Amino acid sequence: MNKKVLAIVLVAVVLVAGLFYLTAFRDDKNEDIPSESSISDNVDGNVENNEEIVEGHEEHDHEHYIETDIEIGKPAPDFTLLNLDGEEVSLSDYRGQYVLINFWATSCKYCDIEMPDLDRLDEENDDLIVLAVNVMEEKSLVENYIKEGGYKFPVVLDEDGKVAITYLVSSFPTSYFVDKEGILLGGVPGMMTYAQMNQLLDGIRGDE
Repeated sequence: MNKKVLAIVLVAVVLVAGLFYLTAFRDDKNEDIPSESSISDNVDGNVENNEEIVEGHEEHDHEHYIETDIEIGKPAPDFTLLNLDGEEVSLSDYRGQYVLINFWATSCKYCDIEMPDLDRLDEENDDLIVLAVNVMEEKSLVENYIKEGGYKFPVVLDEDGKVAITYLVSSFPTSYFVDKEGILLGGVPGMMTYAQMNQLLDGIRGDE
């Protein structure tokens, strides 16, 4: 199947649903939000459901890190991070399953709202892994948060923020969908509801 076609189909699914949008992150990450009245209200609403990366997070100088090469329909940039048990986890470990990569922080209120739905999505779908990438927070803080929430999806620590920069993350939460072959399907800036997550997943499956 042509992955570019799949990306287009995903966008179409979002527009028809009228819930949120997928944004194709290319060289210009400040691409204007579509202005069509049919989708602008929904887009604006979703963009509001996130938090700018603030103190301790926003001061990355992209020139001192990684030149990003992220494109819809191309292989998602692989990465290897430590989980809460100190074990290495790579995105490529989950080849053969869909992956929802969620960039988040404990201080983000929208992340906090979204977490139970991510956990439910992960538990109820055998062909999907929710990979929660915490960005630049202390391990003990993350451990306590995950333990208190009873969340069971895998959590990895982006301690220096390099993976977040690679994926052009500028606010929390930000999510990406990756297919079973490791191809990047699209990104969603802002919080999603469980219904929205499922609608996207159904659209992805339906195009196989």
